[in-house]
Amino acid sequence: NGKAVAFSGRIYKNTDQNKYLNTKETEIFKKGHMLYHYDIARNEARLEKSVIIMEGFMDVIRASTIGIRNTIALMGTALTQDQIHLIKRLSSNIILCLDGDSPGQEAMLKAGELFLKEKMEVKVMVLPPDDDPDTFILREGKEKFSRLIENAIYFNNYKIRALKRNINLTSD
Repeated sequence: NGKAVAFSGRIYKNTDQNKYLNTKETEIFKKGHMLYHYDIARNEARLEKSVIIMEGFMDVIRASTIGIRNTIALMGTALTQDQIHLIKRLSSNIILCLDGDSPGQEAMLKAGELFLKEKMEVKVMVLPPDDDPDTFILREGKEKFSRLIENAIYFNNYKIRALKRNINLTSD
């Protein structure tokens, strides 16, 4: 409904602490049942005919600053069935844009499989290994980020690339 149910902050210094500090879960705020920016993305996803899924709220905020508003964030949690149900109401065309690090890539594989089981079209935006959408947009700008959206690859192609990544295919 567009009303605040919790608060969160992001640490920008390199520390051993978590990157985000969030409100603890309450009766109203359950991270696995919610999606950040959902109320705004609802109309934008219908216009764009797709929804872009990111990990953190700062990724969504940064995308909004360059006019990309069909975005939602999982808030750093693994994708749940409750969230999938909400996302299906926005669009059946999904673009995953999770962090380029190993945990982000693993989350991309898991989320993609869940969406495929729901008969949704899934594409993947491939970010450089150490980037998240926030840092990529800050460094590269709107044009290059928009190009990543346009060049998103189908999930099954991404999965094949990921499976081949650490395998020597030169011998049987």
